Amino acid sequence: MKYREVEVYAPTDLGAAGTKTIDINLTDIVSSLEIIWKFTVNTGDALTAPISDCISKIELVDGSDVLFSLSGSEAQALAFYTTGKMPHNYITLVSGDEAVCVIPIYFGYKLFDPEYAMDFTKFKNPQLKITWDEDAANSGVTTNSLSVRAWAFDEVQPRPRGFLMSKNIKSFTPSANTYEYTDLPLDYPYRLMLLRCKSDDLSPVSQLSEIKLSEEHDKRIPYDITPSELFQKIIAPLGRIEEYVRLGESANAQTIYTAVTHLHDGVIDLAYADADTGASGTPSPTYSANKVSIAAKANCTYYKMVVTGYCPHFCLLLPFGDISDDRDAYDVRKLKNLRLTLKGASSVGTNPEVSIILQQLRYY
Repeated sequence: MKYREVEVYAPTDLGAAGTKTIDINLTDIVSSLEIIWKFTVNTGDALTAPISDCISKIELVDGSDVLFSLSGSEAQALAFYTTGKMPHNYITLVSGDEAVCVIPIYFGYKLFDPEYAMDFTKFKNPQLKITWDEDAANSGVTTNSLSVRAWAFDEVQPRPRGFLMSKNIKSFTPSANTYEYTDLPLDYPYRLMLLRCKSDDLSPVSQLSEIKLSEEHDKRIPYDITPSELFQKIIAPLGRIEEYVRLGESANAQTIYTAVTHLHDGVIDLAYADADTGASGTPSPTYSANKVSIAAKANCTYYKMVVTGYCPHFCLLLPFGDISDDRDAYDVRKLKNLRLTLKGASSVGTNPEVSIILQQLRYY
C-alpha cells in the first residue's frame, strides 16, 4: 500500500491536567497527525464547553522553533476550512458514555499531498506538546484517553517542497468601536488566515465591524471588508456544519456546546410518556454563541439532536486566492509592511477574545 497509519502515542489516561511531551521519531514522510481525545462523561445532561476545549494547546516544536501552535478548537476549525468537512466529534450528555473528539493536523493542501508534507528528519529534536484538562468540558471527569496517530507515505516516499505551518500569532481583548493594529510577519507566504472572534454570547460575525489588510501603509489593500460581507461571500458557500449530539436520555434541562457559532438550527429527537400527548408542543432550543440550551420538560425523554450552522469554533476564514493551489499563495516576503486592522463592533460581547491565526508555506 502507498500509505500507512502509524501509532505515534498509544491511548493513555493522562490524569487530571497538564502538558504531555511526545518525542517524534518518524523517518517516513508524514501527511497528517491525528490527536484523539476521549473522556467518560461524569455529569449527565450538561457540558460546560466543547469537547475540543479539553485540549487547550497543541505545539509541534524543534527546540525553540515552533512548527505548529494552536488550541484543539482552532485546529479543528482549520481542518474544516482545509477539507470542507468537520472533524469527528461524538458529543454525548449521557453519564458513563464516552465523549470523543478528533483533531487533525494537515501538513499539506490535502491528505497525502506529495508536494507539502512533514519530513521530521529535517529537524533535530521534533516534539509534540499537548496541554489538556479533563474537566474543561464536563465537571468531575476522572477517566480520559489521549492518543496520537499519523498518516505516512509508505511504498513511495515523496520529496515534499515544504509543509504548511500554522500558528496563533496573537490574541487580544477587543473593545467596542476601537481599532486594533497588528503588523504581520513577512517570513513565509500565506495560504490563509483565520480570525477567531470568541465570546460567551455573540456570533463571530457580530464581534467586529471592520477587517482591513493593507500593504505598504495603504499603498495596496487586499482586504477591506465587514465580517458580514466575508461570511456572505466566502464562508456561507462552503456549506453548513452538522454536529450530532446524544442527549441525556432524561426529562432534565440539556446544555450542549458544539462547534457551530453562527446561524444555528437544530432538530430534537424525543419521546413523550403515555401520560402526555405532547399537546404542549416540542421544546425549542435556544442558542447563544456555541451554547445550546433545552428546557426541562415533564413526561419527556430527550434522545438525540442535530445542530447545524456556520463558523466552526468562532473562526472566520480569509483565504488568499485559491487555497487548493499553492501557486496562489500570498507571497509577503517581497513586502516591507503588512498591517491587519480590526475594529470592534458597538458590542463585543461577554468575555470577548480575538485571535489571529496564520497558515504559511514553509519550505525545506
